Amino acid sequence: MMITLVRAAIALGLALVAWQLLGLVRRLLRRRQMLLSARIIRVLEVAVLWYGVGGAVVALLPEIEWLSSVWRERVAITVGTLITALTATRIVREALSASINKDRASPLAATFMRSIAYAAIYIIALAIVLATLGVNISAMVAAIGAGGLIVGLALQETLTNFFAGLYILLTGKFKVGDYVQFDTYEGTVEDITWRTTMLRPGTRAIIVVPNQRIASSVLTVYRAIESPIFFRLEFLLDPSADFVRAEASLADTHRALLESGNVRGLVDEPLLVRYGDSSSLGIRLMVWVAVENINLLWEARAVVMRTFLEALRRANIPLVILRQ
Repeated sequence: MMITLVRAAIALGLALVAWQLLGLVRRLLRRRQMLLSARIIRVLEVAVLWYGVGGAVVALLPEIEWLSSVWRERVAITVGTLITALTATRIVREALSASINKDRASPLAATFMRSIAYAAIYIIALAIVLATLGVNISAMVAAIGAGGLIVGLALQETLTNFFAGLYILLTGKFKVGDYVQFDTYEGTVEDITWRTTMLRPGTRAIIVVPNQRIASSVLTVYRAIESPIFFRLEFLLDPSADFVRAEASLADTHRALLESGNVRGLVDEPLLVRYGDSSSLGIRLMVWVAVENINLLWEARAVVMRTFLEALRRANIPLVILRQ
């Protein structure tokens, strides 16, 4: 009996020592602003105390005379597995909470991912406990694997879009209300579902894009909360054009639009002018114009585009018109 009590006391003592050491590490991490690591260490502090209690209980099991050595081993493995599973779920919770704060991730997606992670952890823990208790889980695992393979093949496209939507929601690269441009599409994000993302261009139409398409594309994102934002206009100029006069004409026209106040949302920011690739057809002149917010983009772009074209023609800047 005395030896058993000593073993239990040693288990508790080691747990307390580990708890104290982890506490020192956690405080050091906090001072260095490593907050996520500090929260994970806090979870481990609680875990080592539970491991200490579990170790003490296991050390006292030999005193239960009717409990065989085989069952004592099974109880020890079960207790250790349950403590490990609970610790893993708390670490997942802390990591996902940090991800939401850092990446603007959707709380709905984070909750869903947390549920998936919890389910996976508990399923693994249950499998370990059942195997420890002598239950044959091979047939169960084989059946689940075969069923998952069949479902995965049948719903391959749907699952691809589903996980792409989950990726979009978790990363928070864009949210409802942001304005996105990719490939030949652009518009304000109306909704992000598990299968599709809905965009509203400058019309009443809705563009429904599969999540896999938008997740694998190069995106330009204008945040709904950002101000000002810039939209791009492109003009194809004849190689013989006077580019200095073209830039001056656009700058003067932009200043006149600002002073007139006829374009809602136009911001007093200098034009950004860049040149694209040249070819036998012409040279691309790209201009970025600032507006207050995404809601005024379409109206402002239409007016500015029309006015800039008229200004270039008045300045006798030769434009290249592409015809089919």
